[in-house]
Amino acid sequence: MNHLTTITLLEKGNHKTSLTPTRVAFHSPCTIVEAQSADGAIYYAYFYRQQFLAAKKVTRSKRGSYLEQAMTKGIVFLCPHPLASKLLLENQTIKNRSLTQLLSWSKQRFTLIEVSNIFSCLDSLIQEEKLFKVMRDSYYTYRRDGKWGKAYSVLLSLENTFPNHEWVTHTKHDAAFSAYHSKYETLSPALAQSDPSTLEWLLWTERSSSDHRAQWLTVYGQDPACSLSAFALLCEEHEQSDREEAFPFFLDQAKRLFTQNEQKELLLHMTKAPRSYIHKEAFRQCIRLQEWEEAMTTLIEKPFPLEPQDVRSVKEAMSLVRWDHTLPIEQLSMVLIPILKDEKHDLDLLLTACIPVLSKTHGLPYLINWLKPLEEVQCHLPIHQKVKNLVACAEDPDKQAQAGELYYSLGLKGEAIESFSYEMELKPDDPAPVKWLFTLYRETGKLDEATAYQQLLQTMR
Repeated sequence: MNHLTTITLLEKGNHKTSLTPTRVAFHSPCTIVEAQSADGAIYYAYFYRQQFLAAKKVTRSKRGSYLEQAMTKGIVFLCPHPLASKLLLENQTIKNRSLTQLLSWSKQRFTLIEVSNIFSCLDSLIQEEKLFKVMRDSYYTYRRDGKWGKAYSVLLSLENTFPNHEWVTHTKHDAAFSAYHSKYETLSPALAQSDPSTLEWLLWTERSSSDHRAQWLTVYGQDPACSLSAFALLCEEHEQSDREEAFPFFLDQAKRLFTQNEQKELLLHMTKAPRSYIHKEAFRQCIRLQEWEEAMTTLIEKPFPLEPQDVRSVKEAMSLVRWDHTLPIEQLSMVLIPILKDEKHDLDLLLTACIPVLSKTHGLPYLINWLKPLEEVQCHLPIHQKVKNLVACAEDPDKQAQAGELYYSLGLKGEAIESFSYEMELKPDDPAPVKWLFTLYRETGKLDEATAYQQLLQTMR
């Protein structure tokens, strides 16, 4: 995936600031992207329904502010992350707005309830007096028009932003609002029709309740403008609790929103959660994309029970992966043996596939130690006995034929050639090592050498 690593903020006078996103916090009503400039300054960009609102350089978050709540109680992802990239791809160059510009822009697109909800999030960007005035003006507009329910909704937003403000406390106790208290306190489903924007953030703040989370997803989950927040909520579900029965739905939503590469990145981010079904799907997605190193890294770092298709995938990846210090094959026996100890045939095949790779940097004594976990789980495999037998005869001049056959059975054809060549020197009249050398050179693609040994073999008959 090509991560979006920078965005450009256009400020007053067309001054451009290049920003690198560091975190994204999905919260309600607004999502916030934290980003850093080249000189280390921290900016926060605010989005409502996936549309950019405004951004500002902030030295510290105001205690109890929406910014602090979003970063501590929202769903936060470190960047780069597919959700952040998806949000920012449509906003790669963002033109900042002043308070006046933002207010005018918002009123043209949203209801006054939404405007009030939006501005309630901007308490780290706008002076308290100005913010209070904007929100209270929305309240008075509704009240003058006799729209008491909408006025009450704005009042709730004011209370959330200014909980200790005397005017807010006094006004909320107005007898005219008594009919609305229970509707909002119980989060009545009827609010989905009469006041969907307020219900959205009220349900979001109560999303620790499975009922409220389900209600949020039911009401807002299919809204394209809420698609990223909805998916963030699904991610949070699986990271916080085992929801394997709901994982197929999660994958369907991921396929709807993201490319194959983005799905892989998303699943790899989620492997931090102790969910074997997530680890398995991340591994399989890497295999589908032929990302062999990432597949094996996932298996090594996050082992999961292997199914037959996974065993085949591991065997395929073994021959294609580039093993180095960042991807240590040395750890693989400790991963495979515990999870496949009862599937002896598959385990034997996979461990055997590791031997040619290990032999490039390790000798036979190491292989014995590498297979030691087999003894710890009392699992007896042909490969273990083969390596033991090979250690016993590899340096014995009288057992080079046996050593050659063992090397061959372990996929070590170069070493097998050396053993049979030595055997041929010791027994020049024996056609057996010559026949083996013909076979080995043919299988390794060295046809001239194979032809030479074939001709020699014919003269020995």
